[in-house]
Order: sequence, then structure tokens, then C-alpha cells
Amino acid sequence: MMKNRGSAWGRLRYAILIGSSIALLLQGEAQSASRGIWISPEELQKRPTSGSAWSSLMEAAQASPGTAAVANQDSKHDTATLAMALAAVRTGRSDLRQKAVNALLDAIGTEEGARWLAIGRNLGAYVIAADLLDMHADGNPSSPGSRIEAWLARFFTRTLRHNNSDRQIHFRDSAWSSGSNASAQEGFAYSALAAYLNRRDELDWSWTAFRRYAGDRSSPHKVSANDTSWQYIPSDPVGIQDPGAMKNGCRLDGAIANDMSRGGSFSCKPGFTQYPWVGLEGAVPAAIILQRAGYPALDIVSEALKRAADYLWHVREVTSNPSWFDGERSNEIVWLINMAYGLDYPFKGPAGNGRTVGWTDWSHDAESVRAGLPPKEDVPPPLAPRDLRIVP
Repeated sequence: MMKNRGSAWGRLRYAILIGSSIALLLQGEAQSASRGIWISPEELQKRPTSGSAWSSLMEAAQASPGTAAVANQDSKHDTATLAMALAAVRTGRSDLRQKAVNALLDAIGTEEGARWLAIGRNLGAYVIAADLLDMHADGNPSSPGSRIEAWLARFFTRTLRHNNSDRQIHFRDSAWSSGSNASAQEGFAYSALAAYLNRRDELDWSWTAFRRYAGDRSSPHKVSANDTSWQYIPSDPVGIQDPGAMKNGCRLDGAIANDMSRGGSFSCKPGFTQYPWVGLEGAVPAAIILQRAGYPALDIVSEALKRAADYLWHVREVTSNPSWFDGERSNEIVWLINMAYGLDYPFKGPAGNGRTVGWTDWSHDAESVRAGLPPKEDVPPPLAPRDLRIVP
């Protein structure tokens, strides 16, 4: 396995966090909202305008985005819109900015008939683009900013289809409702929307739910489990399994239980499934949104997201199947994990667009991944590793 860079990286991480916190405190509360829920315009001005990652971004930004279709879970219009917004902010080109705004306007209403799964995959990139372009209500209900914000805000109150039936439910009824990939992607979209609208109550709820996903059983939020054979404590399910957890003498620590169950019941050498990576395509961006909003999402439960990546590398090794972790699948997420934790896992770039976000190898470095407000006083600290019993 590619190793952590060690204590020097740990010191650098905390220096980055402290430095970012001091800078934000000096800026004052009134300015903190302009920092960027995913990345700020100020940070983007420091990004290069050459290299393969930049070329990939510009190619996407200047191409046709296709047809907006939020209800289509396989749509790429959302990440194409994000590419336009990133490029517009970095270059200052008014044509790219207008193209991105038009793409956001085109998306309005195309969610009709959708399952929440499609919202989880598609909405987050639109929200980030709207934030980067400062698309907010301005007192004129007909302006692009007012129309875009009103459309996005409705997702908190409207109903759409349950992922496994035609039953109409609200966003909170689906996001973070299980430890599965769809629920995590919806959790990302929910977190991004809450940050964009500056809804602290919604962010607090998403943080509480994320804690449960990450394995914090002190969170009052509950999740369902598809197959309890992958749960360390079957009666109290979480998304990512406990630090140090073992079963039948084999590692369970870091397994994303619901997603691993898509390959079959628990096994020391699991049947292959891509779904843990699909889940991380939601959980990792959600963590960055929450981190930038002031919650220590990257550190809780002994760095749960790092342990989830470590587990997939472990399974690659014990099964001799490189498909578990090849550096190309979900490479936009591999990049973020490497930046967040000082890892050197294989990464085959450029990242390009993914299911939820894209072009992270251009937009994010280690400092921007971990940028955030000082943690709130009532946020529980990261859990220390514990001595865990062997589960039969």
C-alpha cells in the first residue's frame, strides 16, 4: 500500500488548518460566506493555466454541455456546467460565464419525475457552479440569480420519488438514510445546498447524519443496513466500519458495509463490486463541503474516509484484483483522498468529470481540501482508535 507521509504531514495538516482558521477569523464573519462552499474564486486564481489537468478542464468548458436533464442519473450536463464555472472564474472570460449561467437556467425544472438518486448525482455540481458564479437572489425575481436560487431552494421542501418505489418523499427522507452509495451522494448534494443557502440548521443535520455514516455511533441519526454480515455491530449499523474491526480473523475496518454487500455477504476475499467507490463519490465531496463549513469531517472516527480507501487497497491486495483500486476509477476522488491525508495512492489523470464532481486535480490542493472555519465548540472531537473485539 502507498504509505502516509508520516508525522511531518500531520504537522503540515494542522499548520494548514490553523493558518486557514486565523486568516478567516481576521477576515470577519461577514466575509466568510464568500469563501466558497467547494473552492473560492480567490483560490482558483492561484491555479495553473497550463498542464494536462487545465487542458482537460478547458476542453470541457468550451465544448457543448449537451442537454440538461437532472432526472437522468447518467447526465453529464451538471459536471459540464461545473467545468464552465471553474474556467470562467479562473480566466475571467464573460462568454464562459454566460455559458455557465445559461446551463444553470436550462437545468431548472428538468428534475421532474426524478428519483432522489438522480438528484444526488446531479445537483451538487450545479450548486457549486451557482456558488462560484455568485448566483443568488437579488430582489428581482426575474434575474438569473433569483431564478437559480429559488429553484435550488425548492429541493428542501419538494417531494420526489423514493429510489426503490414510486412513493413521494422529501430530501431528508433519502439523504444519509443508509450507508449506501445513493444515500451518500444525496448527502453530498444536501450538504452543498445547505452551504450555498447558508442554512446552518440543515448543515447541522447533515453533519449529524455524516457522523453516523462515518461510523460515529454517538450520533442520534440512524441508517438502514442491506446486509448485516458486513456490520461490525449488526444491531447498530453505520456506513464505514470501526477502526481496528475484524471478523473471522479478517479486516473489516474501513469497509463501507452497504456498498460492499453489493458483491455478496461478508468474505475475507469479497466478490468485486464498484459500489464502494460510487459511495465515496458522495461521501468525500460531502466531507469537503462540511469541512469548509466548520465541521471536522475529514478527521472523525480515526479518519474514516482514509480508512475506507485503505480498506479498498487491502482488498485489492488480498484478492489480487486491481479493479478494486486502479487509480482510474473515481480518480477525481482518489486525488482528493491523497490531498486530504498526504497519501500517494496511484492516480491516473487528468481527473476530468465524475458522477458528482470533477477536475479536482486542477481545482484542489492539500490546503484547499482542508480549508475550513474553526470547529464549532459543540462538535464532538475525532474518536480515538479503540481496542475492538473480534466479531465471530
